[in-house]
Amino acid sequence: MPKLLRRLGRRDDIRTETTDAEAPRTLLEDLSHRYLLRSSTAAESAVRDLLRDLPADARRPVVVVDVPPDAAGNLGEELGALLGRLSDEEPLAVRLVLSGAAAPAGEAGPLAQRLADAWRVTLEAPDAAAVLTPGGLLYVSEPATPGGGWWRFVPDAAPEALGTRLPAPRWQRALARVPAGRIGDCVARPVPAGMLLSPADAAAPRPDDPAYAAATHPEKVSVLLGVPRAGPVPADDVATLLAGLPADARSAVRLVPADGREAVALAEDVCDLLGTELEVTLGLPLNGGGPAAESVRLLSTEGEFTWSPPLTSLKCFPARDDGSRPAARPAGWSLPGAPAGTGGEPASLRLASGARAVAVRSGLWMGHDPEPPREVGERPADARALRVTVDSACLTGRERDAHLKSLAALLADLDAPARAHAELATPADASPELVAHLRKFAVRAGLALAAATGTGTAPAPPTQAEASTPAVPATAGTATPPTAPTVTAAPVSTTGRVPGARPATASSPGPLPDTATVRAEAPPGVPLSGPVPGTASAVSVPEATAASSVAPVVAPAVPRTACAQRSAPSAPSTPAAPAGVGATATGPVQPSGARPAAVSTEPAPLDPPRTTVPAPAAATAPAVAPAHAPLRPAPTGLSGERDRAAFRELAAAIWEEHSGPVGQALIKLPALRGSGAAGASADLIAVRLYLSSGPDDPFGAHALAADPDRLRPYAVCLASGLRRLPALRGTLIRAVPQPAIPDDVIPGAVLMCDAPLDVVHAEARGAALPPDPLVRYVIRPVTARRTSVLSRDGDGAGALFAAGTSFTVLARRERGDGTPARVLLAETPAGGGPLREPSAEALEKLDTAARRPATGENPWPGRCTGPFLRYAPPVS
Repeated sequence: MPKLLRRLGRRDDIRTETTDAEAPRTLLEDLSHRYLLRSSTAAESAVRDLLRDLPADARRPVVVVDVPPDAAGNLGEELGALLGRLSDEEPLAVRLVLSGAAAPAGEAGPLAQRLADAWRVTLEAPDAAAVLTPGGLLYVSEPATPGGGWWRFVPDAAPEALGTRLPAPRWQRALARVPAGRIGDCVARPVPAGMLLSPADAAAPRPDDPAYAAATHPEKVSVLLGVPRAGPVPADDVATLLAGLPADARSAVRLVPADGREAVALAEDVCDLLGTELEVTLGLPLNGGGPAAESVRLLSTEGEFTWSPPLTSLKCFPARDDGSRPAARPAGWSLPGAPAGTGGEPASLRLASGARAVAVRSGLWMGHDPEPPREVGERPADARALRVTVDSACLTGRERDAHLKSLAALLADLDAPARAHAELATPADASPELVAHLRKFAVRAGLALAAATGTGTAPAPPTQAEASTPAVPATAGTATPPTAPTVTAAPVSTTGRVPGARPATASSPGPLPDTATVRAEAPPGVPLSGPVPGTASAVSVPEATAASSVAPVVAPAVPRTACAQRSAPSAPSTPAAPAGVGATATGPVQPSGARPAAVSTEPAPLDPPRTTVPAPAAATAPAVAPAHAPLRPAPTGLSGERDRAAFRELAAAIWEEHSGPVGQALIKLPALRGSGAAGASADLIAVRLYLSSGPDDPFGAHALAADPDRLRPYAVCLASGLRRLPALRGTLIRAVPQPAIPDDVIPGAVLMCDAPLDVVHAEARGAALPPDPLVRYVIRPVTARRTSVLSRDGDGAGALFAAGTSFTVLARRERGDGTPARVLLAETPAGGGPLREPSAEALEKLDTAARRPATGENPWPGRCTGPFLRYAPPVS
């Protein structure tokens, strides 16, 4: 192959070097067949440890890109050099973790195909946002094409779909036949570990939520039940979902509680409905540091990870014909020293003192019998505490100290989270002397001493089955999973350490891994960053002329303990394409354990509904709304995590309608993530929600002006989202239905809007003009934002000003000689600075655009008609 294919090239119109020696640049790290492209300023890359979990060797190397826009000047060169070197080594395939690299891109074809053809190397790449999950699984939550996700690209050959998970678990093909969507009162959504069934009013999970932290078992389909702070999942809906699975997948199902409620009773109800046995875990399985290693961690109803149960799963059975039910049998346990396998005494251990320690749902039981009393064995697990129950027979006589010594040795072998949450139960019939002895033992062993059963102990937590009854109110909301370290430009969220994963940081007993740095502990989703369109350097390929940027990659997030801190993720950007290989960007790669939007095989349209208004017969709206009490200052700056969470609750009913289209927009234009990339999706959903709402709708302009306190989170995200959109220059027009220009609208007067102001870009292709009976307010903008980037084709004439923007009247032109009435405005500088008067030529240009007659070819949008809502008289 000509050496030209491996030559590094650069476009003349793109700067690939910087004169500032301190400016960030792209660096390449070689981690033993795992390659990380990162910013020179990110010495502690959030995805480095996650990258080490990815399976790779000389025949199947992995390339991950984590480069923010400000460091992408030489990204194309570094990526090109790396692919050229790898192609010389003739690998079987290079796994390119680059969000959207496999997305359709018109006639030119996917970026990954063009890269494969250029460097004559087989590539595996995602067609949308990729998620790195703990343990090394790569996942695509919302494929760009039905049946897509990951694709294999062979030079000069048709691409091959590999599915949404890579490496593919045995059950992937069977699960792909199960449609996501509404099931009774719940919604089924794909997640890395299998399927999530949650109440219909609960938000879809994100990559930093517990649902994405669940380990993916290569042989078993995990059906996750519920989400934290939401209502319980009914047994009927679970049975309906399982009945719809193919037989081979259904035979390998395990139920996994994901809302903080124990699911054993629910699993038994489902067994009755299906007439078959089922496995149910006691908590959320997490990656344990190896391909098949797992640890289980309990989850509170608030979404906090707590302790690791010694009994990890049970096999449940349907009731017999006479109504009796076989006792659930241990199916998995992590009791130190206990033999593996399901022998005659599963999940039990003979201690040095001669007593037995048995793993039970609530924690541990110690006694002389092979099995604990029924009331102990059936006590539900409580995320608050690992309960240690000692049979009274072991606490009498001379053997008491020996038994307690053996118990202390066993507890010392438990992992740190389990020890930190362990409490010793006082027998109900304990004498004062025994209580005093146990109190001293608990202090020496580092245990909490629980009150005797029935004497004021905290009630057991509700199970799934109990929670479904009216007696137990359900809480609504979403989990607060661990977060990950940030990577500039694109969000990289890390969460606390999870046992068994290789986390970036560890905290006191029981911390969970960070999202981006998942090693022993697996984190939820972690996004990677990529260059901004038009700023990345190009890697040369034969006959290549244009380059574009690739979207960010997201790494998995990790669950955290109750004491772990949450940090806002930042989205990294993706690499630039070689010259002539236009890269289409996708959303960031997200780590498991985050909250991804529901998967939709058919992306929702991006174009917001358009309303049109004919020429009014007798419009009499005032020029501006009458002056009223001073308005609360409009939000400015970027949104915070609390604002976004509150907005998500406000818009929960219509969130999914907008999250898919916004995700597609972020795929095409990763630069929309900008700074503070963690909130890009929520911010842009707020913008799209506003664009699709009429003025009188619940999220329209009038609601924002009339109810600013209740809609404050929405307004904050909307203002933040507008900052992410590209600025617009030119001539902008808004129409007001008035018989004539009001007398008080004179040069020097100031008009102000207390809600985002819709306008039309007069110079845009196909832009409409207001009917002549309307008064035209023609604006010379500074901060207007182009909204067409949220449309499917990226075209359109719409634009928005943020709430609180003010405009100074430059001139007024009355109606006459066939020209409409018009007011010429200039956006007033923010902060009250002096207005720079436009030149006479600029003013004439503004008026020329304003007085053009309406042709009627394109209808005038109704949302661009109406008053500015607030008026301030000129300063004398």
